[in-house]
Amino acid sequence: ATLEPATRGRSRCFQPVRCVSGDGRGSYGVSKAEFMEKVQQSNEACQRGDFQEAIHLYTNALQADPQNCILYSNRSAALFKLGQHQAALDDAVKACGLNPKWPKVVYVGTIG
Repeated sequence: ATLEPATRGRSRCFQPVRCVSGDGRGSYGVSKAEFMEKVQQSNEACQRGDFQEAIHLYTNALQADPQNCILYSNRSAALFKLGQHQAALDDAVKACGLNPKWPKVVYVGTIG
């Protein structure tokens, strides 16, 4: 399988729009403000090209919102940039499973 990042040629990451539950706290007890801070830090690391740190921070954010397809997509792109293709593919598949219509997910190319 081959992979191509949806952000081809760019290190910019995306800001997720879906956060935590309506009461302001996620299922893991993280406030919306704390969650958004984690996401902002993740995106900043990705924009700096610090993909290892971005992966770590996206993983932390996913603990607060494990159903967030955008975070999986962003982490997939960071993993891809580091040459961790199988892990990038795994996250891309997870993102697609959570929201098949998300257009900026890393996608799977042809197999063969």
